[in-house]
Amino acid sequence: MIEKKGLIFFQINLLLIVLFASINPAMADEDPEETENPQNPVQFVGPISDYGLDMDGDGLYDYLVVKFNAQSNMPSTYFFTGDLRVDLGFHESKDSIAHEFRMLNFAKNSTYLNGKTSTVILNFEGGKIRENELNGPYEVKISLSNGSWGFGRGIEYTTGAYEYVKFEQPELLISGPVRSKARALELAEQNAAEAGINLGGLKDIDISSGRNGEIWIFHFEQNGTQECFAIEGNTVEDIRHWTLNETVSKRSPATPSLHMGCTVTLFAAACLFTRKSSAQITSQKASACQIKRPDEKND
Repeated sequence: MIEKKGLIFFQINLLLIVLFASINPAMADEDPEETENPQNPVQFVGPISDYGLDMDGDGLYDYLVVKFNAQSNMPSTYFFTGDLRVDLGFHESKDSIAHEFRMLNFAKNSTYLNGKTSTVILNFEGGKIRENELNGPYEVKISLSNGSWGFGRGIEYTTGAYEYVKFEQPELLISGPVRSKARALELAEQNAAEAGINLGGLKDIDISSGRNGEIWIFHFEQNGTQECFAIEGNTVEDIRHWTLNETVSKRSPATPSLHMGCTVTLFAAACLFTRKSSAQITSQKASACQIKRPDEKND
């Protein structure tokens, strides 16, 4: 009986080995050069510039604008992401010297590039700059992708000197599905009313940057509970909602959990194909509602 069980166990293992080899023949013969990321096809042309943009004429900047020129010998729509941060210098921490930075904001842009020179503009909204209470110069790190491949950091730039008190959160966005703050707030309140949500007071307003433009995010708070609304379109249905400090949002259905056996099966399948798939997928960043970036589904 023991010998019979041992034989069955050996046959099962042999079958698994054969199955693995048959469904994944390309993995063993995979050419390493084919899985490497391609060279960055974008060339930056000429100098980079920056300036403060005052949209309503009140003497305060609604945006810090960074502008540069680019071209590519591989025509495509390219996605640029700029991180705006401040160099806080070197500080001693736990018997070591650390170089510290503080992230202020990020901005996105999608531009079709070909052999001709095109202008690319990144708009960093002023509310986050003022909120962090740090003066410039600011460091800008720009990375790019074409939707299929990520090419890493394309360029680094240092802006001119700015005072944070010269910036403010805009009342009107440069881009996005709903540019007016008043209209976006009206849509959020309508959405809450239809869902039977008692909003409480307006605690905070954020602006998130996505590939399709900027998005308003409103935070209402009452009795320690926050209701968060991301305005992603011109109708009440185009709004994403979260309830913070609660397990499940009033409008978000619970996520079903997978059976353990199913989870193991999926994990095994993922192990078989991860190496092949990883060369074709570009990972994306995330930000907070501040829990989840509302443009995740677009990226």
